[in-house]
Amino acid sequence: MKPIAASPTDEPRIKELLSSCGLPNEDITSEHLHHFWVLKKQNQTIGVVGLEILRPLAFLRSLAIDPNYRNQGLGSQMTQQAEKYGDSLKLHALYLLTMTAEDFFAKRGYKKVPKEAIPNQIQGTAEFRSLCPATAVCMVKFI
Repeated sequence: MKPIAASPTDEPRIKELLSSCGLPNEDITSEHLHHFWVLKKQNQTIGVVGLEILRPLAFLRSLAIDPNYRNQGLGSQMTQQAEKYGDSLKLHALYLLTMTAEDFFAKRGYKKVPKEAIPNQIQGTAEFRSLCPATAVCMVKFI
């Protein structure tokens, strides 16, 4: 299975998958999906990841794998897809917020950073401002 670009028809299942994984999805629009990828098995979306592009940075968001398909390296595969895409756009860094996956991202080279050190354009995203809890861990990877 390889990640493929998300399409507008994927939006309902993406939102359903994010919701079932306890991740915010209220702000996702078809515009966001231009920078999202899905992983499908037998035409069913089992994974998703997205970038919110804020040149020269991006907000890595919405990494979710269906619980029935976890521990198979799919989260790593999706993260690598987002990083590869960010590199192709000549982005400098990917930022993220997480409540549960700090160790996962740390193993992939992301470093914890204080919220006050996050650039303003990242702090201005809906996810940063209001959708993620204040206790979320901020992380960055320079690409």
